[in-house]
Amino acid sequence: RSQPATNFRRACSRVCGARVKSRVAKRSGSDGAMADDVAAPPPDAEMTDAPAPDGAGGEISTGGDHALDNSTPNVGTGDGGATLARAQPAASDATPPKPRVFKIGDKVSALASFDGVHHEATVVDLRRAKGAEGKDEDAIGPADVSYYVRYAGMDKRLDAWVAGVNVDVLDPGMTRDLSDPLLGPGSLASPRKDSVNLGDGAPAEGRKVTRNLKRRYNEINNVAGSIEDLAPIDQKLEKEHDEKTKVKNIGCVEFGRFEVDAWYFSPYPAEYADCAKLYVCEHCLKYMKHEVTLLKHKARCRMTHPPGRMIYRHPRHDEGKPGLAFWEIDGNTHKVYCQNLCLLAKLFLDHKTLYFDVDPFLFYVMTEFDERTNKHAVVGYFSKEKC
Repeated sequence: RSQPATNFRRACSRVCGARVKSRVAKRSGSDGAMADDVAAPPPDAEMTDAPAPDGAGGEISTGGDHALDNSTPNVGTGDGGATLARAQPAASDATPPKPRVFKIGDKVSALASFDGVHHEATVVDLRRAKGAEGKDEDAIGPADVSYYVRYAGMDKRLDAWVAGVNVDVLDPGMTRDLSDPLLGPGSLASPRKDSVNLGDGAPAEGRKVTRNLKRRYNEINNVAGSIEDLAPIDQKLEKEHDEKTKVKNIGCVEFGRFEVDAWYFSPYPAEYADCAKLYVCEHCLKYMKHEVTLLKHKARCRMTHPPGRMIYRHPRHDEGKPGLAFWEIDGNTHKVYCQNLCLLAKLFLDHKTLYFDVDPFLFYVMTEFDERTNKHAVVGYFSKEKC
């Protein structure tokens, strides 16, 4: 027999013998005589040739104490007793705690207001709530901060401020694959390849995607182009433009009977920055921060139609609809009105660059005539450079 197996059987014999004799001593009531007989057998005592128990093939030390390594319990016999110690399971890796405050550039899961679902997003900017400006960084919690996020694969117009309690750590399973040229950044959904509309009725699957094909797809499906597709000089200008206009400064606009969410940044004066709602007069296009100011302005505003001259009129009384009219306005003659028109339009146009230098342009404004008030309200416009 191997020496390790023999040593193990000896250890087990000593432990079992000690327990049996101890029980006999208690039953017979003899304290001293039986205690003297409970002596451990000598180390070289003969033992029966019983097979070694399962799991006894591990390493066993042959000193005064016999210990079984690996997953077998350790057995100590230095003083005639036995000590069993089970191996403790390794602690599982805990999920990293949620950061108290995310940083600019972090990938997060943000609750979108347009569909009520969490989407992958990137933190573009952050701001503290009122009452949390003086708190230390360690004391800032989710309720003390708001994040301006840009949703992955979606148009820039959907960027929005999201409360910190609605922003969470990004689940790796939410990450979208935006490498497909046909499903690139800017699409509001992820259409299947076999249903992509390329304008010619041919299936997109299996076709080689060229630059012209991708441009045509973006135009038909109203998808914003990628910066990487531009020329190097245009890429630089686009990045500078995105840095200046990355955060919307106006939340929504109240224009006449309508309240419209703003899409993009517009260079209104600094005192109107971070305005949740901007109030605009539908006749003269002057803008205000407060509703009470707009009501006072309407009481004294005498403008009933855009400046300039009417070049077209289409009454629609028979159709039961308000009449339409077009007005030609010279930017050099009516500079303030045209500047206000450009600032308002910039809230819905990302790459509009004409704001204040309106002198060399003619503006053509379409209006609807309201018979109840006998005034014209602006509904659209376009402009062209003077010849």
